[in-house]
Amino acid sequence: MWYPDNTGARMGVNELVFAIEEAITRHELKVGDRLPPQRILAYKLGVNPTTVSRAYQRAAQKGLVGGQIGRGTYVLGNSNAAMFAQAIGVSDALKINLSINKLRCDEVILKLNKQIEAANTLANTPQYYEYISNDLVLRFQRAVSQWLDTCRQVSFNENQILALPSCQYGLQMIFTRLLNAGDAILVDEFTAPGIITAAKQRGLRLFTCKGDEQGITPEGLASAAKQTGARMLVTIPSHHSPLGFSQSEARRRALADEVRRLDLLLVEEDIYGMFDTPAPVSGYIPEHSLLVSGFSKCLSGGHRASFIASANPVLHKLRENIVETAWLVSASAASHIITAIEHGLIDKAIQHCLAEMKRRNALLNKRLGLQLPLTSPHHWIASGVLDIRGLKAVGVDVAEARHFAVNPLDDPLSHCRLSVNGVDDETYEQGLNLLAGFVQKQAV
Repeated sequence: MWYPDNTGARMGVNELVFAIEEAITRHELKVGDRLPPQRILAYKLGVNPTTVSRAYQRAAQKGLVGGQIGRGTYVLGNSNAAMFAQAIGVSDALKINLSINKLRCDEVILKLNKQIEAANTLANTPQYYEYISNDLVLRFQRAVSQWLDTCRQVSFNENQILALPSCQYGLQMIFTRLLNAGDAILVDEFTAPGIITAAKQRGLRLFTCKGDEQGITPEGLASAAKQTGARMLVTIPSHHSPLGFSQSEARRRALADEVRRLDLLLVEEDIYGMFDTPAPVSGYIPEHSLLVSGFSKCLSGGHRASFIASANPVLHKLRENIVETAWLVSASAASHIITAIEHGLIDKAIQHCLAEMKRRNALLNKRLGLQLPLTSPHHWIASGVLDIRGLKAVGVDVAEARHFAVNPLDDPLSHCRLSVNGVDDETYEQGLNLLAGFVQKQAV
């Protein structure tokens, strides 16, 4: 258990908040770690419990920590301190990071982005460097509508598209504008850290739905909705993070029918949807859903232009907050995505990324003797197959189950998420060599 150094001057609220932030930055406190109970920490520091309580509240306001009754206070993964610690790689022992999914701008993706830049009629004009105009926002909405129709097989008109700077921002805005602190939302038993972080920052209560190998079942959804009174379901049907599965068309239709019957609002994170064949669940119930997606996983993570698509009236409520939506989308990013869609280059990027995932997964399966899905960017693997502590000891970092768990885990190292994106080919090969050697050593 972490405790701040109190050998110096007496620690007040600001000093304790600073100590927490510094500990996260130095990786003394990692994402998911639990902070000491307030009364115990107050006793250790020799301060009033109110001081610790106020410090924890202020740390939560800064996005450093979050918590729920009965679970304590935990370090969140979306704060500047946590992301900085992850970015600088503070631990020398972790040489190869297979925990993060991100787009690698290889030679093919770089060439495609250069072609888009050359074809972008807005480039090198004043509008390219100015705040985005209403006309460009409308063009972006039209382009996204076209792309959803051709690539994702769902129909939303331009007025049903809301421009956003990122999917994570979209989730935060949905929770902030449509829910109140203390409201309940339904999620998978394991879900994306961004969803957990955004919910905790808003003070929402997360409840899980029972599921199977395809995630939430209609029966599990109905039971959880009845028990909790929750009116919102947040889930990831395509290449679920961290579990890696993609729901069948039959399951998607069954879930859509249940969402409609229960009169819920579905928030569908579709960031990897372009690599999947079934249409989004939102396509079956556009009036009951908010489809959150973007292009950072297939074309350019540096161009911050994502969107929400919906036929639900709440979209108009979200659109009213212009500063939080289109105002934060840059003209350069929007015009880049528009050009990519209009010239068919985004489809080429998707096909290339999909081919790369298949190639890397085939290598992973061959080297480790597994049969993991070829089209998934990440995999959920039991500790019996890959022991997390052992992996880190040999220099491979994977994402631990505790980062994705909604409820406390008896064994936070029971599973890990292993990602095949995020590192170059040479580093990936080195990682596979270490993994294969580790597995062989375990088998002896």
